[in-house]
Amino acid sequence: MIRELKSKNLAWRCPKSWVPKNGTAAVKPATTIVAQDRAVEAIGFGLGIRSLGFNVFVTGMSGTGRLTTIKTFVELLAKGKERPDDICFVFNFRKPDEPCELFLKAGAGGRLRKGMDGLVDELSDNLPAILSDRDFRSRIERTVEPLQRREKELVTAFEKEVTGSGFSLVQVQAGMVTRPEILPVVKETPVPLEKLGELVEQGVLTADDVTRLTEEHGRLTEKFRDVFQEVAEIRRMVQDRVEEVRRKLLQPAFDAAVDRVRRSVKDPRAEVYLDAVAADLGENLELFMVSDDEVPGDVDQFLRWRINLVVDNSDASGRPVVMETEPSYTNLFGTIERTMTSSGETTTSFMHIRAGSLLRANGGFLVLNADDVLMEPRVWPGLKRALKYRRVQIQSMESVVLGATLLSPAPVPIDVKVVIIGSRDIYDLLFQHDTDFPKIFKVLADFDNLLENSRDHARDLLSVFRRVIDEEELLQLDSSGAAALLEEAVRLGGWRRRFSSRFSDLSDLLRESSYTAGQNRSKVISRTHVEQAHAARRRRHSLSEDRSLQIISEGVVTIATSGVVVGQVNGLAVYDLGHHRFGKPSRITAQVGLGREGVINVERQAGLSGPTYDKGVSILTGFLRGTFTRKSPLTMACSVTFEQSYGGIDGDSASSTEIYAILSALAGIGLRQEIAVTGSVDQFGRVQAIGGVNEKIEGFYRVCEASGLTGSQGVLIPSTNVGDLNLAAEVVRAVAEGRFHVWAVDAIVDGVEILTGVRAGRFRKGKGWTPGSVFEQCQNRLDEMAVLMRAATKGRSCDTKVEPNE
Repeated sequence: MIRELKSKNLAWRCPKSWVPKNGTAAVKPATTIVAQDRAVEAIGFGLGIRSLGFNVFVTGMSGTGRLTTIKTFVELLAKGKERPDDICFVFNFRKPDEPCELFLKAGAGGRLRKGMDGLVDELSDNLPAILSDRDFRSRIERTVEPLQRREKELVTAFEKEVTGSGFSLVQVQAGMVTRPEILPVVKETPVPLEKLGELVEQGVLTADDVTRLTEEHGRLTEKFRDVFQEVAEIRRMVQDRVEEVRRKLLQPAFDAAVDRVRRSVKDPRAEVYLDAVAADLGENLELFMVSDDEVPGDVDQFLRWRINLVVDNSDASGRPVVMETEPSYTNLFGTIERTMTSSGETTTSFMHIRAGSLLRANGGFLVLNADDVLMEPRVWPGLKRALKYRRVQIQSMESVVLGATLLSPAPVPIDVKVVIIGSRDIYDLLFQHDTDFPKIFKVLADFDNLLENSRDHARDLLSVFRRVIDEEELLQLDSSGAAALLEEAVRLGGWRRRFSSRFSDLSDLLRESSYTAGQNRSKVISRTHVEQAHAARRRRHSLSEDRSLQIISEGVVTIATSGVVVGQVNGLAVYDLGHHRFGKPSRITAQVGLGREGVINVERQAGLSGPTYDKGVSILTGFLRGTFTRKSPLTMACSVTFEQSYGGIDGDSASSTEIYAILSALAGIGLRQEIAVTGSVDQFGRVQAIGGVNEKIEGFYRVCEASGLTGSQGVLIPSTNVGDLNLAAEVVRAVAEGRFHVWAVDAIVDGVEILTGVRAGRFRKGKGWTPGSVFEQCQNRLDEMAVLMRAATKGRSCDTKVEPNE
């Protein structure tokens, strides 16, 4: 069936009853995302359930409210809830290279840090005075006096034995060091053993004297070693006794100082650490005896008792919400920083451990962008491990890249809900190719980019506009402006029965319309302002379209908009630049000759066609075969191509157009060049819906307008696309005035009759096609080529001579 569409069928106009008389001024602003019930329900479920793996992956087109919805949900769930623990790193007194994490109630981490700093300051101020106090030293001296007396007695007794044996204990200089040595005394003078031989030669000593002295020296030396070892043991015991007494005397002070910290922290999880601190203070008293002058300026001698508070939730009002916009490895998982000392050495400590987003979001929510996460090296595998095992291993970048590490902090357990925002393509790829992905992202929240075109959804959209107006102090929309913006939402949706839910794009048009109204000194935004803003936006982005139109108008690219040509028809294509979509006509031609190749796809032979386009050509071949090969095979060679097309092409929306060109070439009947055609086709000749119908019609309209509208020009579209029409006002106006036309067809036979002015024809069993019809002439041409092909084949066979074997 052929139907010429009236202007009222070409665009959707918002019913007046859908918009308040006072426009958006009479609409309440939206308090949450609208018309995304499926996605909202999924997000609520995913964020509410605390079981392992129920993290949320949010998909949908950018601008559909994904981020707004996530922020609203997580902030609502986080607000007023119990604050998660603070996270500290503390010194490991048993294994200094393996710092320990310490979880404390929110705010307790700061109190612990402050308390430990105060403890160190207090002890460093008071201990040196206590240790140098006369009474304190006297108690220590009384404690070690028996041991010192024992040491003195041993040394005195040995010295007497040495002297009585004719020897002397002297200090001998050996380079920079002095050491005790036992030397024989000859004539009241200590003499080294090696010089005793000279005294024999001088007659001072006899050989027997030397032998006796040497043997006695050996005995005394052996005993000296025993005495020396015993003295060293006594001195060790003295030192131990001193340390023991010091600890015993100072432990009450340590315990009191630690107890003050304990009372301040008020968290039983700190008990084990504080007990270890109290013991460690007594074992490292010497650190308090070192003066500030003896410590380099970049060294903290009390580092072991400091607290590294990596996550501080003292000021939080509920669960944390972290929106990580730069998820590098260090930003997400944390790092261990390094510093350079005054001597040029690189060093680090547990105080240089820094938390990443995962730790800062612990107990709450972390929101990430899929593109950012997948682009950063090592981040995706690390995130999977963290969510899978519920822990974070903080490492420095050097250890991540090179495998070398100075510190190995214990893995930190985490309880965090992760939300990733990405495209559906990324979700599908990860789901199919990453075996861990379905286990850790079990919830899909899919945002729809279309809403049903209804009065309720129109009010929802207006409430979103009102919220933007209030938040950004824009001008209000009057009833005409609100209707115009709703009509633009339908056009952006690409389907007259649907609104677009790309709120960001619609809000941008609202902002631009408000600016335009302000420039015109208007107090409200009217339809005129919306149309002006839309036209200005189109002008900013349409340079490529204007250049394409210009080269067509100048004849560089040949597009005929009048006359009749055999085997040539105007097809339509949509060019999507991302920021701008526009339609442009293309000249499609067909040439038929004798052969058996069937339909020759020139684009495919040139490597310029995509799989969908190739499928369309195969389908139209099926239509031709089913229509004309009732008695004989399809015997022809027909090349089909997009003329002056030098880039890739895909899609099947030109398959009906190519059929018209082929039928015209077969029948020798010209096609009207003032009509452009779009529509895919099935093997039965039914014309099917295509995408971008509005852009295609408008593109051909602008070409015709540039060359001059004749009143007979127009576009042929599938009937199933009529519901998608939402054409620009100038096109609708031209149709209303009879200067341009839009026809809707159901089947190829309908399009043939419009393009040729000749009946397509109906096949009558036993009689063939309707006399004089296009299909009859196509059938006659095909039958003629079949006869010629058989004759040509038979002639070649008869002319072939067989040469005898030599």
